Amino acid sequence: MSIPEELKAILTTISPEIANMPFDENTVLTDGLGLDKMSLLLFAVSVEDNFDIRFVGTPEIHTLGDVINYIKNYNKGLVMKHENGTYT
Repeated sequence: MSIPEELKAILTTISPEIANMPFDENTVLTDGLGLDKMSLLLFAVSVEDNFDIRFVGTPEIHTLGDVINYIKNYNKGLVMKHENGTYT
């Protein structure tokens, strides 16, 4: 299963109506899919568990493409801790 397919599967368990919504890398998590703060938190935890990653610091994530890029960069070791405790 591809990363977008896995993300859609996660999202549809959180909010079943998402299964019928347009879904691509430009889809905005809040406005496009209608996720509220609690749903976003559940989505983030589910993504961490499913992909064995951790969202560190405060990454700029607004779209599904942002999530996909974060997962890819994390797996490449491009998300790393700095001396001051912040992450990129």
